[in-house]
Amino acid sequence: MNLQSFLCLAGCLQFVLAAVVLANLVYRTAADDAWYEACEPRNCGYGPDISYPFWISAEQESYCGYPNFEITCTEKYPVLNFSDGEFIIKDIFYTNHSILLVNAFEYLDSCGAPPRNISLERTPFDLCSSNADFLFYYNCTLQPTGFTYPVYCASNSTHHSFAFFPGEALEETANYSAVSSCDPPVSVPVNVDADIFSLVAMNYSEVVKMGFLLSWTAMNCSDCEGSEGRCGFENNKFLCFCRDGPHSQTCKDGKCMGDSASSSFFSTEFLRPLFCLIFWLRF
Repeated sequence: MNLQSFLCLAGCLQFVLAAVVLANLVYRTAADDAWYEACEPRNCGYGPDISYPFWISAEQESYCGYPNFEITCTEKYPVLNFSDGEFIIKDIFYTNHSILLVNAFEYLDSCGAPPRNISLERTPFDLCSSNADFLFYYNCTLQPTGFTYPVYCASNSTHHSFAFFPGEALEETANYSAVSSCDPPVSVPVNVDADIFSLVAMNYSEVVKMGFLLSWTAMNCSDCEGSEGRCGFENNKFLCFCRDGPHSQTCKDGKCMGDSASSSFFSTEFLRPLFCLIFWLRF
């Protein structure tokens, strides 16, 4: 092999080697970025942006949040599905791990009188202490005479329905004389952020639509987000999805977890013979 042919061959092989290395880097970067891009915050149309620990089915990947924090978009409303009904998300407070919900039936129905108590069994949520019980009494044979919230759509000429707060702030004005003639009450939690005079001016539907607060427990996302990452949860462990791939805690911890077996094989098994060939040609 003359010198010109040798130099030409060596140059070609070096070009091929550079192209292979570049393609490998592009492959790995694109694969890692897919996790980051998939967990971009989304919105159903109404309501807050949805991100970790919540995720929207059919819009985001399940690893963008916790398994029991799945949200569906129903008529552009973000909805949490519990065993006893659907609940529209009015707001999410990510910093203090709380969420403001309202029963979809109560929010969208023209009457909106709650038919049953809310059950949080088998859910990852707890009622916040800021909620107050709002009691609904149905089918009362005695009509209340004191201050209550009448529920006319669930009443007729012989049976009456009403609601009231049993708390100390309303005890002086609430009427208890008709309670014994009613069906067992339905209790609705309400996040009471208004004073008593504002509550008195509302009707029962307006009170219920204020919603109620639930809290949740999940690994904090602030450190990951502070490093420009997006939080996720995969194989029962927290992950921070970054532009260069998944990390264990933050994008600055230097522990990229996105190297795949295929890219390792591509790097070692394919590049090794090229290095050997170039070494043999040069020496």
